[in-house]
Amino acid sequence: MAQAAKRPYLPELDIVRTFGILAVIMIHATSAIVANYDHHATLYPLYVFLNTVSKFAVPVFIFLSGFVLFYNYYDKPFTAKTIGQFYKKRMSKILIPFLLFSFLYFGLTRFAQFGFVDLQAFIGYFTTEKFLKMLVFGKTYTHLYFVVIIIQFYALSPLMLYAVKRFPALGKHIAWIGLLVQWLFIYKVIGEFHLKSPGSYCFTYMFYFTAGAFIGIHYMKLSSWINLARTNITPQKIAAAITLWVLFLSSSLILFYFYYENRLYTIKVINTNLLEIIDEIRCVTAGILLLQIAYWVYTLWNKKVVRALLHIGATSFGIYLVHPLILYLYRNTSVSGDPILYHAWAAGGFFIALLVPWAIVSFSARFKWHWLLFGPLPAKKNRPALPVQTKPGIDA
Repeated sequence: MAQAAKRPYLPELDIVRTFGILAVIMIHATSAIVANYDHHATLYPLYVFLNTVSKFAVPVFIFLSGFVLFYNYYDKPFTAKTIGQFYKKRMSKILIPFLLFSFLYFGLTRFAQFGFVDLQAFIGYFTTEKFLKMLVFGKTYTHLYFVVIIIQFYALSPLMLYAVKRFPALGKHIAWIGLLVQWLFIYKVIGEFHLKSPGSYCFTYMFYFTAGAFIGIHYMKLSSWINLARTNITPQKIAAAITLWVLFLSSSLILFYFYYENRLYTIKVINTNLLEIIDEIRCVTAGILLLQIAYWVYTLWNKKVVRALLHIGATSFGIYLVHPLILYLYRNTSVSGDPILYHAWAAGGFFIALLVPWAIVSFSARFKWHWLLFGPLPAKKNRPALPVQTKPGIDA
């Protein structure tokens, strides 16, 4: 049997990662403001909107993980060697940074809460059952649950790949199967088994992962509908793009209305089961739209800007791990009661939480040990050549 042709490298995916990490930082930069700022202030709705509309971030990263894994591995032979290489490559570059930052953040939170009495007492915090449970569920700090989810998906991916390769019909329906699994877990398993920390289980996000996997499997057929920047645009493609935008914007506005009303009056104006479906529509359409936008940015934007976006995306895992610490330190700075200065301080938190971790992670790339903290980082010699800027054609 002839080996399948290697699929082309897609540097645009790093731009999608950039969008994802910007959304993550926006959520965290506005979360404390949404919780504590005057709910009747003029700009309060803006903070709620920015916080709410950015909450596609984690589902989009999971969507992208499903896309990348199935895009890269679907055509490869399913052998013990392939599986071994998969686990070695994926797990080693995410598990060690996760463990190190879990210890770091747990130690910092214990120090902030209890201070430092002596070394033995401090080490004792790490030998408790509480720490072990928090480590397993990614709860040593608020953002680390995402890494636990990704590790779970990495553990399941070879089994899922085997299933769709052994039974190709599954590849056509993998997104719907994932949606069913997600619904069963959310609406049945969590309540029946009284699971704590449901957000730390990959099944809560299975639809997003399998939706990405579906596009990854069938990408060669779907690419002309996704990469509108380098393909002929037909009325059908325009209609599909408009439909995606309508679904994304309308679902985002509904969620904003729900969370804003809930913040102001602590009432739920929409049934939570319906809200879950609306959020699923919003997150999956966001994943597809961000792919389309990334191709447009990569093809048509200024090359220096594109290189910066590519680099942020390539270092996004490290930025994700570091930025809460920078944001925590920044929030300890005093701010005047003047509204203008307060809003400037709020905006500064977003940019500080992006630029300082980006600088730290980028600087570490020159050292061989960088992968222990931040996973794989881009080298200059491996950067792809940027395309010649062109305009997409339009078919009648």
